[in-house]
Formats: sequence, structure tokens, C-alpha cells
Amino acid sequence: MDDLGSTHWCDSFAFELIGTDAFHFRDSNSRAELTFKELQLSGENCEFCAGLTKLVDYRSRQPATWADSYRYPRRRDGERVMPTEEEMKGAHVQISIHGAKEARNWSFGFEGTSHRTVLDVNVVIGGIPNFYFEILLQRAGPGGRVPVTHKPEGGGYGDDTITYDAPGGWRVSSVSDDGPRPATQVASLEAALGRSRPLEVDFTMLRGWLDLCLSHEDHDLCQQDDEGIHIPGFRLVDVENMCIWEDTDGQAPPFATLSYVWGTEPFLRLVKGNLETLMAPGSLRNAPLPLTISDAIEVCRNLQIRYIWIDSLCIIQDDESDMLEIIDSMDSIYRQSVLTIVAAAGVNAHAGIPGVRPGTRTLVQQQLEVRGVPLIDSVDHRQLRMQTSYQEPEWISGTPWAQRAWTFQEALVSRRILFFTAELAYWSCRQGLLSEDTVEHFKPLIKSVRLDDEFDPLEYQQIAVTFSKRKLTFESDLGRAYLGTQNYLDTKWGGQKFSWGLPHGAFGSFLMWEWNFDTTRRQRQGTHPIKEANGTIVRVPFPTWSWMGWMEGGQLIHFFGDEPDAHSPLFYSFDRASKLVEIKDGQHWRSRPHPIADLLLGESAGSDEVPPSRKTELLETELPPELSATPFLKHRALLFYSQTATLRYDPSAGFKATSSLKIPSGLKMTRREYPFPIMIGDKFYKILEEHQNDEENRENNKEVLRDIKLVAVFGGQMTKPRKFRGKFRTYIWPIIETSPGVWARASYMSTVIFQDLWNILPRKKWELITIV
Repeated sequence: MDDLGSTHWCDSFAFELIGTDAFHFRDSNSRAELTFKELQLSGENCEFCAGLTKLVDYRSRQPATWADSYRYPRRRDGERVMPTEEEMKGAHVQISIHGAKEARNWSFGFEGTSHRTVLDVNVVIGGIPNFYFEILLQRAGPGGRVPVTHKPEGGGYGDDTITYDAPGGWRVSSVSDDGPRPATQVASLEAALGRSRPLEVDFTMLRGWLDLCLSHEDHDLCQQDDEGIHIPGFRLVDVENMCIWEDTDGQAPPFATLSYVWGTEPFLRLVKGNLETLMAPGSLRNAPLPLTISDAIEVCRNLQIRYIWIDSLCIIQDDESDMLEIIDSMDSIYRQSVLTIVAAAGVNAHAGIPGVRPGTRTLVQQQLEVRGVPLIDSVDHRQLRMQTSYQEPEWISGTPWAQRAWTFQEALVSRRILFFTAELAYWSCRQGLLSEDTVEHFKPLIKSVRLDDEFDPLEYQQIAVTFSKRKLTFESDLGRAYLGTQNYLDTKWGGQKFSWGLPHGAFGSFLMWEWNFDTTRRQRQGTHPIKEANGTIVRVPFPTWSWMGWMEGGQLIHFFGDEPDAHSPLFYSFDRASKLVEIKDGQHWRSRPHPIADLLLGESAGSDEVPPSRKTELLETELPPELSATPFLKHRALLFYSQTATLRYDPSAGFKATSSLKIPSGLKMTRREYPFPIMIGDKFYKILEEHQNDEENRENNKEVLRDIKLVAVFGGQMTKPRKFRGKFRTYIWPIIETSPGVWARASYMSTVIFQDLWNILPRKKWELITIV
């Protein structure tokens, strides 16, 4: 920067465009970069630069600024520290007007998004790219050096405009939805403006959010349905009488719900021994409630919501029948509640809810003005982020709450959510997003993009991927933690059925799930309790064919099996009443897969047993006797007719991959001939042609070689690389027999080979596969 004493970078900066919908962000008037020292020097003669310098310096010293662990540097001693004064002197400050920032609610769909034009300030310290922090400044109202007129319509929800009279510099050519703008019109003022956030929550404003959603005609997706709560003895916390209230007539009153992290420290919970005591009026007033629960009760009191459902106080924790009855209905409880309160910042139930009590929030906002444009910094820069649909917003994804598996379903099924992060309260409903430091605004939805009544594989995919990142204290809780999500999607998509987390609407494709490679991955331990139709509780191990059956690590990879011209077997499973049912694969999607027999029985398929491949019905008499001898197997069994190939491999030649880079390159879609790799257990093996050649060779090597059965479970056309486009490939699983007629996957990784290679494999036959 030259001649800092007389010239300032901000003199020619297009500040008037902040908070408007004008697209004017690619020229020199919208970007600047200078060192922090240069910004300080510029502040000696410029009030705005001085204010911005103060803001950057203040934010650099606040722990809340460094809440993102990936931006918080670790020193050699392992302690995390904030930048020193010397480091700040050399910091680079990158300033730009950014018009593509997006505010998105927590809904995993197209609902509730709006775009913002803000001043984006990135501070890079020490030349280390990921040692930086970001500040976003929003327009706090109308104004600017160019003469403007602010014309609010509809109480702030209309098409407000900024116009100017003087010719020259700030005029931009722009086209609106209604065609070219008038020559005198610069832009429309965005409906969402920044405002000051108090250190303690303003419950009057929060209650206004609730009332707006309850009464606004565009919020039909947010309104309660007529399902009601049908749980015998359903319990709530009575905020007025401070006790446990039990529903005796099936008419539960309006209530809120709490979603929070329990943690490992003990706290008061409902058990058989204290149920009667806690139902007495006033019993909770002097009870040792953890801070998060007492703060949630205070939130309800201030929002005039008399009842709240809190799992630890409304489920009898030492009564398994009571627990399963309610856990099976968790989606209904959260969906029917008036509001879900999310304590996102707490690592346990004792952490409390920031903003409810004095001294629990510390970040103070700075108000600036430049050429008459009022600006205010956003408390949480992560609330404004460009992202794809179905993605969890950054303003919540890094919180302790978002790391836990149990909490995912609680927010997903809720119609209205009040999120409390470390420094900010957010309102998220099906229609939009509000925050304490942004003027409220709901963007009307286009009816054609609402996803409340049709199956969408991309939505399911992102939900499964997001859920898979979350952690559990007890790994066997996975099925119960996901059950509410599954029930919600079943209802939302009009009767979409699931089997162990996999949607029937695209079952064959999603059966091709993959986990990121992990050297410590193993089958999930423990059992999932299922309450059968007759009330009996059975404990079922997790099946090897579902992503639920393997310990998480990293996240689920975007599903394979997305090829055109898909082929898969006809799948069967058992319902809760142990009745065999056909999985209607593809019934709710754009197309149903073709029978896998059509792919495998080509002229060169080499199969010598054709009839079973064409079966369109599976009879109970064809099932392995083991399913009747061990009833719980039915709950985890997947049955289908397909072609198998029995091959031999050298068990002494396997190796463990130490990283994903060491995985054999031929495991996925690249093999057209021998040899090709498979994974058995935690080792990789090569299938060699010379081991398969003839019976004499196999007999001579029977002490060395071992049989492995491979089963074809899916097929489709390749789309890339170009030279292979249109070629068919087959997904195969190595399987091992666990009991007569019952099989399990030998590992969590499929092998994908060209159809041409599958056709020449030896000892193939069609058979019924029962896999658990």
C-alpha cells in the first residue's frame, strides 16, 4: 500500500453493495489484501480502518474465535495457544465482498436457504494456511455514501430496494427475475440484516420466532400432524409444578423436547426407585438437576411452554421394556413436540446452555460504519457458508452435540429446533434459519422442490454419511440410535421400508456401501434388542451385509452401485413378526433394477444350472432349517438367489494393508483377467488362474490351497473411463458358511470385476444365499 498517510484502501471499496443482491464482486473495488501492520497504520487516518483493526485484534484473542480445532495450532508441547503479538504483526488480512454466502437450516433437503452479501475478512497468521480465522460483517441497516432510499414493504419481508440519484461509479448493470433493473436502481436490499446479540438470551425475541412459525401461512411443513403420542404412561416434566407428569388418558399436552449430550459424569435419572417421589409436585425444585436440564426447563418457562420431554427423566432407565417402548417411538416424540431445544455446546449434562445464565457467553460484537453503511460482525462466521444440499451446516457440525450418534435423529425428525451453540442461538425449522445476530427472514419455498413426499437417494446418502461420522459410548446402541431416523424417512417418503438401515427404494444400489479403509475395522460387537409382535424381546447381532454391522472409522463412502442399467437379485428379509417379505427394490425410485440373471446368463456365462435364477417367489419350505432352529437369525437374514463361484486361494500369501494406499489396485472395477484380489478377514489375497485350472492341480495342492465362495450381488454399466464406458461390471462378495446353509460376508470390502472375468470363473452354480 503506497502513501498510507493520504490514501486508504477503503476509499474505493464497494461497501454500498454489502447487504444487497447486486452481483458486483470481481473487480478491484471488491477485494483488498494488506498486512495487519498496514491496517493499523491506515487506521491512524481512517475511522473505519481503526475500528476494523480493533475488531481483528479483539477476535484474535478470544477463545471463541479458535473453536474450530483445525484452525487452532498445536505447539510442540501439545498445548493450544492463541497467536502472540509478534505473530499478529505479520498477519495478512484479506478483505472481500462476498455475495455467495449461504444461510441454511438443518433440514437435509432444499428447504430453508437464503444467500447473503457480506464483508469477508480472513486473517492468516504466520504464513501457515490453516492457522487463520475469519470474520464476517453484515449490513446492519440502510445507508451509504451514494444517496439511497430504503423502501420497506410488508414489515421488512417485502422487496426492499436501494436507489440512487447521482450518476457514476456505483451504478451496476444487473438483471433481476423481472428483467433489467431501472437505470437508477442499484440493487434490492437483502431481507436479512445484522444486529447486536446480547450476552444473555432475549427470550422475547425467541418467543417471537416460535409464534411466527406457528402462525405463518408458508410454514405448513412445520405444523403438527394429527398422529399424536400413543405411548401408555407417556411422561413429561411439568415446568410449572416441577415434577414428572404422566399421561393417563392419551391426551398429551403441547410439550418441548431436549436434545443434549449425556457425557460420562453421573446425574439424576428416573429409575423405578424414585418414580413415585419425582411425580410429587415440587420434587424437582430442590433435586440435584444438572445444569443443562435446569437451563432447558428455564428456557421452556420463558417461552411459556409448560411441559418438556427429557429422556433421562421421562424414561425409566432400569426398565428395559419401558426403554424399548419409548425408543421405538422416539421419532414420534420429537416430531410431535412444539420445539426441540438443542444444547449443542455442552460435552455433558452438567455443561449448561450458554446465554441462559449471566456469564455464560463472552463474545462482544463490534459495530462499524463506513461511508454511512452500518456494519456489525457476525458472532459465528460458520452460519454463512456455501454448501451443497443435504449437507450438515458448519454452524452445527463442529459442536460436541454433532459428534454423538443419539442426537442426530432428535434434530432430523424435529419440526422446529432452537440450537444453542457456544455464543449464539439459532432457530431452524423446515422453512428457514434465524439467528440472534441476524434480522429474521424466511424464504418462501418453491413447491416443486419440496422433498416431503418422495424417496430421494441423495438425501438418504448424505444422512447415512453424516450419521456414520458420529460416535457412540456403546457400539451396540447403533441400531437404536438410528431407528428414529429410519422411522422418520419411512413416514416422510410415504411408506419407504428399511432393512438394517438400507432403504428398499434403492436396496441393491445401497447394498454396495463401503467404509473408508481402516486397519482396525472389525465386525460390530453386541446385539440390537428387537421387540417382536408378541412382546418378546430378542437380542440380534448386527448383520454383515449392512453398513451397521461393521465398526465405523472415518465415514461411509458415497455408495457404489450407481451405474446405469443396474442388475440385482430379488431380495427377501423377515419383518418383526418373522414373516418372509419381498424387498421391493427400486419401487420408489426412477427405475427398478433388472434381474441379475439377465446379466449373468449371457451366451458366454458358462452356467450349468439355470432354473433357480429365474425364480420369482421364495417359499418357506426352501429356507435353511437353521433359520427355524435359531429364530433370532431371521431378524438379520437377507435371502436371494444368485450365481456363485467357488475358487481356491493360498491362505499363506495374504497381507495386511497398512494404509489405504496399500490396498490392491485391482479391488475395484479394473480387472478383466486373472489375477484379481479379494479381502478375507483383514487380509488381501490374490486369486490366481493356475490354482483353478483342473481337479488334479487342486488335489495336488489341497494342503496348501483353500476354497472360498464368491457370490454376485450387483451389476451395472461403467460410465468411466471413456474406453470402458458401457462395459458391465459385477460386484462380488467373498462369503463364509457360519452354519449349514447360512453365510456371512468374509469382509466389509467388495471386489468389483468386469463381467467378462466373472463369466470364466470356475465351479459356478445358481443357489439360494442366506446371509447374516
